[in-house]
Amino acid sequence: MKNRFPLGPRTFHARKSTASSFPSAAAVALVDERYVLWLATQAGLESAARLHRIALPAVMTTLLRAVGSEAPLLRTLLFTDQPITELDDDVVLRPVPTHASDGGLALVRALGAEMVLLAQHQPGCLLLVASDDERLIPYLDEAQWRGARVVLVADDAVHDFARLTRDDPSWARLLQQADRRVVLSATALQTLTQAAAGEREAESARSEPPAEPDAQWRAEVARIIGDWWAAEPEQERLDLAAAMRQQQGVPPEADRRILMQVRRELGRNLSFPEKRVMREMVRATVLGEGAPSAQVAAPESALAPA
Repeated sequence: MKNRFPLGPRTFHARKSTASSFPSAAAVALVDERYVLWLATQAGLESAARLHRIALPAVMTTLLRAVGSEAPLLRTLLFTDQPITELDDDVVLRPVPTHASDGGLALVRALGAEMVLLAQHQPGCLLLVASDDERLIPYLDEAQWRGARVVLVADDAVHDFARLTRDDPSWARLLQQADRRVVLSATALQTLTQAAAGEREAESARSEPPAEPDAQWRAEVARIIGDWWAAEPEQERLDLAAAMRQQQGVPPEADRRILMQVRRELGRNLSFPEKRVMREMVRATVLGEGAPSAQVAAPESALAPA
């Protein structure tokens, strides 16, 4: 950057005031609409059924300034599985299949490919990514390798990372990969979910999970876990049971597989309370303990000897 600008007081002043900031290359925001709506619900905005998309550029610019970047926001790419009924300036829509159809795989591939292309064609760019899907890690890693800097959008849970690592290890692994993380405040979420003047109510809002899983949810997840456990090879059952006896929680690889299977069958992401209960149920199944959340019995032959 030095050889592009003449030396002088002005350059020196700019370097002093932004010493800890990102370089001022262009920035692009990549937003998973389902994730932002989920954050809004977690923040208590129960009526959040759709994004006020026209507000996205302003909110994303505010997040850039929060991490010390003076980079101009080139555009916002919004990955959505909702019908496109209107267009907004500086927001480029990327349609993807519904989450229920493929567990979000198409979204991961589309968003990830966009990250890599941006890094390849705009060296030194800053990517502001709003998504919590761990499957983005390989794409994120390649974008960084090509010179991009990545900021992940999170909620207040990131401030207690030790607890987040226990409650949601897959999300924690993705956050670890980023260059920086920035919190989307409740005020910003309210701005993004408030209805535009004269905007019609969403005809059908996606149902969001309750604060604590209900009996119907527990029964469905118990069935999914039971099917998964029954399909596991005998040796893998024994190895997993042995590993769980030596540690808390669920080993990362098993946790990732089960979480993806539950997400796919339920057709949506899980809330933190749901993930916690799911992991309790998995441990109860593998170790043959009485599950506090649901009665999930594992075949006796599948359990390692005590």
